Amino acid sequence: MPSLDIQSLLDLALRSTAAAADPCHEDLTCCVERSSLLKRMATLKDLEVRSFSDSNDMEEPVSITGLETFSLSYKVRWPLSIVISKKALTKYQLIFRFLFRCKHVERQLCGAWQVHQGVRAFNISGTAISRSSLLCRSMLKFISSLLHYLTFEVLEPNWHAMHNRLQTAKSIDEVIQHHDFFLDKCLRECLLLLPELLKKVEKLKSLCLQYAAATQWLITSSIDITKLEEPSDSSSASQKLKQLRLKNPSRVQKAITRDAAVTDSILKFEREFNAELQSLGPILSTSSQAEPYLTHLAQWILGVGSDK
Repeated sequence: MPSLDIQSLLDLALRSTAAAADPCHEDLTCCVERSSLLKRMATLKDLEVRSFSDSNDMEEPVSITGLETFSLSYKVRWPLSIVISKKALTKYQLIFRFLFRCKHVERQLCGAWQVHQGVRAFNISGTAISRSSLLCRSMLKFISSLLHYLTFEVLEPNWHAMHNRLQTAKSIDEVIQHHDFFLDKCLRECLLLLPELLKKVEKLKSLCLQYAAATQWLITSSIDITKLEEPSDSSSASQKLKQLRLKNPSRVQKAITRDAAVTDSILKFEREFNAELQSLGPILSTSSQAEPYLTHLAQWILGVGSDK
């Protein structure tokens, strides 16, 4: 979609919400970046990013979607430009892109969850659908916990802290200092300056998106074989399968083969997601010694220390 069309949609969205009352809403614009968030972080040499020495480590996805490259910008006018420099605006954009993709992942998983809820009428106990439902719930818990941490544990308290400091600022230099401190603290606590953790989180989000995209096929395919086994009485189900094999053996065989493929796909998603999630534990444990705020992230995502 051309950038002008995206800008038109953004303007329409702003005019149709409470943001229309903001006198500065017309200064908000959108842009499309040329690289993924990981690649963008690797090229920002002026930020204090830990261990970004080799940009090749930050692998570029095979294909980047428009949602991954979408970003907001702002027409910073004088005298506000004294405080919000181009570098500061770039930091805001990085935080926005990270949050925007998190919200996109959450929305896609919510859609997948609604698909699961739509097939609750089927007797799905012990089937691929029930396993997929549990996986979807785990993924939703992960992304919801991450968003809670980012918004309520990082951005909101840091914003209030900056606001309080600005009330006592006595010079423009102090204002710039407090604002820069706020942005740098948010970048770090949002994991954007911690490449090892950032790569893990981005990998988990990619897995969630792949799973959400495959949900419709997974559920539809699972229902076919579930319908064959609808009778609660095992003898009735067995008799029905025998009759179908005699009348239409190819249909039964295709359904069984497809169900096996669906189960394998769900198990693969489950293995990869659980492995990536569990690998976060040691990294968070090690990093939290130097970055204490990561303890809160571990509590939200992994439940570490939640029983204390």
